[in-house]
Amino acid sequence: MAEYEKIAKTSDVPPGEIRSFVLGSEMVAVCNVDGRFYAFRDECTHQAYPLSDGMLEGKKLTCIYHGAEFDVETGAALCLPATDAVETYDVKVEGDDIYVLMED
Repeated sequence: MAEYEKIAKTSDVPPGEIRSFVLGSEMVAVCNVDGRFYAFRDECTHQAYPLSDGMLEGKKLTCIYHGAEFDVETGAALCLPATDAVETYDVKVEGDDIYVLMED
């Protein structure tokens, strides 16, 4: 059964930034876009580099290694060389805590 798991404090992810966290056996990237938090697998679908090293412009995340772009809300690949979406996770914030819904 899927459960929300605490991943970070809101202060750990400043506006316009991306941070990487370990949750279970997964590397999960969390970004803050104008106070709204998004979470996704911290792995580019092009060549598995960490997306948390990338550049965030609004909801567009650019992998710094080969220029693949993703929508952090939907995970959709926006341009080549990536053609596959990145896995996203549902996020909820309670107080100062960020929770991510992880599937079993």
